[in-house]
Amino acid sequence: MFAESLEDAIEAEDIRRDTNELAGATDDWRTVLTEVAELTAGDATDGRSRERDQVGHLFRNEEDAAVQIAEAIATVQGVDLSKTPKLREQLISAVGDAYAEAVADFERRIAGTDLGDVFQQELQLDIREAVGDLQVRLAQLGEEIELLLTQDARNEGFRQLSPTFFARGEPTPETSWRTTFTLADVHAGIPARREGHDAQYADEELLASLREGRNRLVVGRAGAGKSTLCKQVAVTWYQNTDTGPVLYRESDNAGESFASRDALRETIDRASGHVLVVVEDAIRTNANAILRLIEEYETDSDVTFLLDARETELEREPDAQTLDRSSDLRYREIASAIPRYDVPVVSEEDVARTVEAFEAATDTTVERSASQLHDEIQSETAEGFGAFLLLSFHLPFGDSSVKRDGTKTGLEAHVRSRYQTLMQPRSDGALRDLSRFDQDLLADVGMMVNLLNASGIGIYPELVHALGYEYGHDIETHDEIHEIREALEGWFLFQTRDKEEQVRTTHELWSTLYLRTAAQDHDQQQASSRRRDRSEPHASRCIQALFALFDDSSHREDIEREFPGSSVVRAIESDTDAKADEYVRSFFELIDRWPVLAPLVGTTVTARYDLPAACSDATRQWVRATRGHAHLNRGAYQKAQAEFEERLGEARDNENRQGEAQSLNDVGKVARKLGEYEAARESHQQSLEIYRTIGDQQGEAKSLGNIGAVVWNLGEYEQARKYLRESIEIYRTIGDQQGEAKSTGNLGLVAQSLGEYEEGQKYHQQSLEIFRDMGDLLGEALSLSNLGMAAWNLGEYEAAREYHQQSLEIARDIGDRQLEADNLDYLGLVAAELGEYENAREYHQQGLEIARDIGDRQGEAESLINFGKVSQELGEYDSAREYHQQGLEIARDIGDRQCEAQSLDNLGLVAAELGKYDKAREYHQQSLEIFREIGHRYAERAESNLEQLPEVE
Repeated sequence: MFAESLEDAIEAEDIRRDTNELAGATDDWRTVLTEVAELTAGDATDGRSRERDQVGHLFRNEEDAAVQIAEAIATVQGVDLSKTPKLREQLISAVGDAYAEAVADFERRIAGTDLGDVFQQELQLDIREAVGDLQVRLAQLGEEIELLLTQDARNEGFRQLSPTFFARGEPTPETSWRTTFTLADVHAGIPARREGHDAQYADEELLASLREGRNRLVVGRAGAGKSTLCKQVAVTWYQNTDTGPVLYRESDNAGESFASRDALRETIDRASGHVLVVVEDAIRTNANAILRLIEEYETDSDVTFLLDARETELEREPDAQTLDRSSDLRYREIASAIPRYDVPVVSEEDVARTVEAFEAATDTTVERSASQLHDEIQSETAEGFGAFLLLSFHLPFGDSSVKRDGTKTGLEAHVRSRYQTLMQPRSDGALRDLSRFDQDLLADVGMMVNLLNASGIGIYPELVHALGYEYGHDIETHDEIHEIREALEGWFLFQTRDKEEQVRTTHELWSTLYLRTAAQDHDQQQASSRRRDRSEPHASRCIQALFALFDDSSHREDIEREFPGSSVVRAIESDTDAKADEYVRSFFELIDRWPVLAPLVGTTVTARYDLPAACSDATRQWVRATRGHAHLNRGAYQKAQAEFEERLGEARDNENRQGEAQSLNDVGKVARKLGEYEAARESHQQSLEIYRTIGDQQGEAKSLGNIGAVVWNLGEYEQARKYLRESIEIYRTIGDQQGEAKSTGNLGLVAQSLGEYEEGQKYHQQSLEIFRDMGDLLGEALSLSNLGMAAWNLGEYEAAREYHQQSLEIARDIGDRQLEADNLDYLGLVAAELGEYENAREYHQQGLEIARDIGDRQGEAESLINFGKVSQELGEYDSAREYHQQGLEIARDIGDRQCEAQSLDNLGLVAAELGKYDKAREYHQQSLEIFREIGHRYAERAESNLEQLPEVE
């Protein structure tokens, strides 16, 4: 029926117009409808159902409808609109006018029929009200529609800011404070402006650079307000009549991956004026193609790019994190050339403006002062969350305003309370009574929502309902999933709809923290279980249900029965292999960014889910490496070893020399962490030989650097220096700054071991500067820790404490437990030098617990030795002797000569305090011999300790 109205309206519009863009548009009307059908009809066979689905979609997406109908007409007529932009503009305008008339005619036809009731009941759509609203919007479309973007560019997530765009987007004054600010929110002036670096607002500083044609990359922590700042800049650019169009890609509404570049390039080339292209989360796989486009327009002063990225996402190692290392290296090179704009630290004035904006938008009073709130979020920044996100959880927002609980932040307390309620629903005073639902299904829906949100896939209702794969696709199951979604609405879901639209939710970091809570609970609960290595059950069921969409056609059919014409299912069916890779990569890139989540996914052997058969072999190999690195970075060395050895075996079976060399390096890294230095050296040496054989210079440099680090552990300092210098030389030749920075930092450690403290400090400072320029957060933390050790050796204890505290905060942010333990131990050393022995003991205890938990035997030995030193200072000689003896045994077991010599020297000091001078002399003599053998600077100290012993007859 609607198709008939549209056909009549197009014919009438053609007659009214003097131009002929609609001439012959309806000659082959059935074929045109077939082209449009994929958008509107789904698989419904019943006429009334088809009509309902068509109109329901078209009424909610009128701009897309006009564009796609025009393109369908052109396709049938054999016209390439991409090569005739003027005709494209005229055709869309004509179709828009005809479309408005068709809707009005359709409304007249169904008036008084039961079809109108169907719309009201099943679509929640009052046809008369909708028609009036739609005609207004279509009139705007005819007058204002921005004709630059092709449908392909829109499919890849790009939108052009325009009156029509903002007319369709409604501001969300309250929801935005818990989710993220949309462009409509920013256009309505809801979020406050923030101070910049140079007595200007941040958006003004960015605009000044962008108007001069200089690209910028906004960098900051998750929740720091990066995307809001980009939106403020974009809206101001759009509102200024002196500038050109704004093309914007939001992460929350990105749609398909941005990969082709062709559609966006075509749009840019057709535009007039100075074009601003804004891409959020530009470093991520589904968006980083923008970097190559930036390279193409490097000399075009009329095209400027504004990107944003998280600090943690700029630190990833190419060989461990991507399928195409050379491509990723090129992306990094382009990104590093874009001037960074680090999100400014939040000031008290920023907080005051934010509070004022919140009160104005929500008509709610904030009782606490800006000064109090500022102090509160400042005390929480050590947890690594962006200050603006932290602040939003101290603002009064319905039932979700949560006070601090002990050392937990408002944000973390909010996450924990929701997690506990979903995992253990009850009716006796809980935040929300969810006890009526099946407990496992309730927990799984909560897990699924947060997995979809944190991974960036998007909370599409049909993907949440994919849980029917685990619970049965019966009506009752889907009704219960729907009811659970409704129960969570306004809690951490917002604006839930039944059709193919993403649901808005809290910030993705909120979801990441939810997943972190689940991972930590699973790790703790399974600590004494024989099945402790199994992946977390709720996450496993969710992942299995999603991945099954790519292999099980009946599963997809069941979802389509619930969501007829689902664009999500249609996208999977149209390119199953590519979509399988995309979903798998999205999930495991999340695990890569947050190693603390690794217990959710287990290992190849312990996972309770299967990767899709449709995903590529390259993706499977990448998943194994990524899981391995996540376990390695969180200190689960046995799990990391299992993954790397599995990958090594497959690489050898497939005669994949590159993969074999990379896996050998990874196996060597685990061996080194376990204190198995000779095994580590052998693995890295084998890797080096393969890389040299296949001519991979970067791999060669990496293996040389790894061998250098191992022989440093073995006390072979001159050999270590030789390997590291060779590594640095190659890195500089190929332009790998990250590799250069790592080897330079290790060279600094060698210098410290040889007593060259100022030289070591210089190397660590160089390394720090490179890592910060690259946004490599882990590298920055390592350099800060190394600088702390250098300062400690120079007696600069307050400086050392500051360095280690900064490093500790970053280590906790990114979930690197070994680095966390190391810094706790170093802070204990500083406290001991300052006479703060109880503080020192507490630091060493924390470091020792982590080292034992993650299996870091070298770290365990060092913590025991440091415990012994504190006991010595406190006169607790028996305890000191026990600690040093335990440390000595571990050092000898793992072959750590330096640690062995330190233990012996300390045992000598304890024996001397107890008057056992012969034993003391024996210990010091053994220590001196080892220190001299390895060339360590402590040889002088051991010799001095030996000389100070009294002669005993």
